[in-house]
Amino acid sequence: MISLVVDTSTPAVTAGLVEDGVVLAEVVVVDAKRHGELLAVNMREVLKHGTPDEVVVGVGPGPFTGLRVGIVTAAAYADALGLPVRGVCSLEGLRGPSTAVVTDARRKEVYFAVYDESGRRSHGPDVGKPADVLPTLAVPRIVGDGALLYGFATAAKPRYPSVALLATSDEALPLTPLYLRRPDAVEMADR
Repeated sequence: MISLVVDTSTPAVTAGLVEDGVVLAEVVVVDAKRHGELLAVNMREVLKHGTPDEVVVGVGPGPFTGLRVGIVTAAAYADALGLPVRGVCSLEGLRGPSTAVVTDARRKEVYFAVYDESGRRSHGPDVGKPADVLPTLAVPRIVGDGALLYGFATAAKPRYPSVALLATSDEALPLTPLYLRRPDAVEMADR
């Protein structure tokens, strides 16, 4: 099965074509302010290398606008071609045996998940302050841009989600952004 994989949960705007865990094509551009401009371009480039049987999209956790760009683009493409589409926790794209995945949640917080020795998620996804999260990450390997940012990465790479790992995840989440905290915006009456 060939999967078109998209993820916009981090500053990386990612599109890839994956067949049975093998990456046929991948385009990753790191530009946190251009998800909407770059995703369709990246998708067009990878689609030169094959025709997908399904669409897989990272649903977060991540920033509000980035997640919506990825989810809506993936859903629209799948709908237009009559393809199945499934959501996957974006942290799955960095998973590994005995690994903690930590990405930047902004506001001096991180998103995180912990994977056991078999590579299955044993904790998370969750959000918290780095100092509060660190004791939870009791595994030998810690990866992700949040881990690098706050100085507790044990491996420099991977930094952003892998299309191969997202495609091979067995998750099938709804196409709803995975938000782990309340929004910044509040109604005037609530202030």
